[in-house]
Amino acid sequence: MAADGFNWFLIVVAVVSSILVTLINVYILVHFQHPEDRNQAWFPKAVVVLGLTLSELSVLLLPLDVANRAACAESVVISACNFALPMADLWTAVYVAMLILIIFVIPFTLFYYEQDHDTSVRGKLASSGWWVLGTFTILGLILGLSYGFVGFVDLPVTTLTSGLALFGADDATFGPAAAACLEKNALARGSVLNAGYACDAGSGGVPTETWSVRTSFPVYVVALTSVVSWVSFIAFGGVGISAVPIDLVKRFLGRPKTVIAKSEYIKIAGKLAQATQVVVAEAREVQREERGTGRTRKTRRALAKIDLRLTQLEDDELTLQKIFPQGEDREASWTMTVSGYYASLVFGVVAGVVSLMWMLHIALYIFPSPPVTPFLNDFFTSLDQAFGLFGTSAFALFCFYMIMCVVKGNIKVGFRLLLFAVYPMKLNGTLMSSFLFNTGLIMLSSISVIQFCARAFDGYAAETSVSEIFGDELNHLRGLGELFANNVFLYVFFGFSLLSMFVLAHTEVRDAHKPKRAIESLYK
Repeated sequence: MAADGFNWFLIVVAVVSSILVTLINVYILVHFQHPEDRNQAWFPKAVVVLGLTLSELSVLLLPLDVANRAACAESVVISACNFALPMADLWTAVYVAMLILIIFVIPFTLFYYEQDHDTSVRGKLASSGWWVLGTFTILGLILGLSYGFVGFVDLPVTTLTSGLALFGADDATFGPAAAACLEKNALARGSVLNAGYACDAGSGGVPTETWSVRTSFPVYVVALTSVVSWVSFIAFGGVGISAVPIDLVKRFLGRPKTVIAKSEYIKIAGKLAQATQVVVAEAREVQREERGTGRTRKTRRALAKIDLRLTQLEDDELTLQKIFPQGEDREASWTMTVSGYYASLVFGVVAGVVSLMWMLHIALYIFPSPPVTPFLNDFFTSLDQAFGLFGTSAFALFCFYMIMCVVKGNIKVGFRLLLFAVYPMKLNGTLMSSFLFNTGLIMLSSISVIQFCARAFDGYAAETSVSEIFGDELNHLRGLGELFANNVFLYVFFGFSLLSMFVLAHTEVRDAHKPKRAIESLYK
């Protein structure tokens, strides 16, 4: 590796990471999409994969930024380094692409996809365009008015000035009080220009003034976007940091223990089909009643019960597929299924350790001033001393884990309007409209994930390009700076994470005491 910072290996890592993340998102799309969307809606699918990939790669850019900076020897100044990756340009390109997707592409695609099938392509394009234009106009007015009235940075400034004396004058000429500086009107002898304002910064008499300067519009847009991003990150990441390990361990504990014979499978499948027909008939009856009387409390309750029964039938179908492996080699298929459940247990334990270390790091390093211990910052540095990329890899793992917590929280709770989920994510049952909406939320959350990781690991990720984006300017923005400077969002995130952990633990304990749904006995 060249001492001036040029490292070809980082380019290989960036390319390979991009390919792997894209493949992971294609896998998520295939397993979550609704059967009605198979082999169609290709453009919305491309937007979803691109959006998820950008949100995850933006988080992985932070450890890449650290590795890019570390490639240059400490003896070489940053301005003289020949970095392999132009990180400042990459950050700008990723953020611009994400904003374009969030503001224009995803809303346009969502509006286009939800148009009636009978509408012509030209009509869909025109209607979607008007909706996006209206949304952009409203956002533009909010941003423009906010920037015009409060788009300033209020910087505290301490002014230290003194009088002037002839060069070479000794202390005896001015007296001991003027040995350190020349106070205004303190001396009226000699050739002294008495223009001093303050004598010593340590004397306690130095006033602090506020210097207000208008910030740039892009920085203000990032600040406002970060506020909205933190709200979604607190909701999804706060739930996901506990839900990831809990659900993985729960999947192992709820695994099927034995397989069933083919005759038993046919019998249960027939019972499932009959139960499904009954539910469908009930749903049609409720819809018929709803067309006559409108949506009433009675019909809403009936539809809620039908939706619950359909969800249970879908779960029963998945369980039936697990306890009756199909294919030529059923034993190998069953072995792979069982191995997958044990892998879930291992990953669940690892995820629990990572979540615990995240919470400890927040409590020990971010909140106290000064920090009790650098904790994970020292951990990453020690790994780097053992091998060059160990620390960076661990750093990437912790950052990527946090965006996965956001994805998990989004799937777990979704976007809720009061008590009702809007655009829910369901395995093998997610329409493209839900995919598009939740992709936008995940992309929005990724902005605060980057800011969070940069703040949490500012000791390890010092002097990186991202520090110029989330620099000290955000902490002094008028009306918003106090939220960032006093770690308000971090305190809320920490409290919400603890609350979510207790709620999820209570829910799992409560469900454990409920009678188990044994599909083998339900449909005999």
